[in-house]
Amino acid sequence: MTTSNVVSETHSAHSMGTLTVISWTLGPTDDMPATPFLMVYSLGDGLHGPEAVTAELKSTLESMGAPIGGTVVDAGQDRGIGAHLLVEAQRAVLTLPFMNAQCPVSPEWQAAAYETGHVILMVPVTPWPDAQPGVPVPDDHLQAFITSDDVVRNAAHIAVPVSRVQG
Repeated sequence: MTTSNVVSETHSAHSMGTLTVISWTLGPTDDMPATPFLMVYSLGDGLHGPEAVTAELKSTLESMGAPIGGTVVDAGQDRGIGAHLLVEAQRAVLTLPFMNAQCPVSPEWQAAAYETGHVILMVPVTPWPDAQPGVPVPDDHLQAFITSDDVVRNAAHIAVPVSRVQG
């Protein structure tokens, strides 16, 4: 199970609804190391309803240069994306132009992030009202959401380089 974490910000509470961050890994396999993922999603509870949340998220992501669809944008190559990630002490600190959030991560997730040097950030414009902040999300529910054709087609995918505290 993975626990989602709420992002509180005035902008998002009004137009994008409650934004939440969740982490997971895929793998490892014989051919590839584990891949760490973060997902920022809305509960769809914005001031003007789920349809307005979808439109606002889509517009915001596209204005960042993160197209909706299957193409993964590399935030390390395209600095205009404005996505930054600090991973330290089993916490992921994510900064996007429209939000800042901290998310606790497992030791395995952190090790995968350090090994690969990046995290795949998925930002679906499709709200996910069933995954409430602070409540454990069963693996099968997460798997069903992140592999849904509708969710994958209607999400931005960004490879975000991992930064660490220099010591």
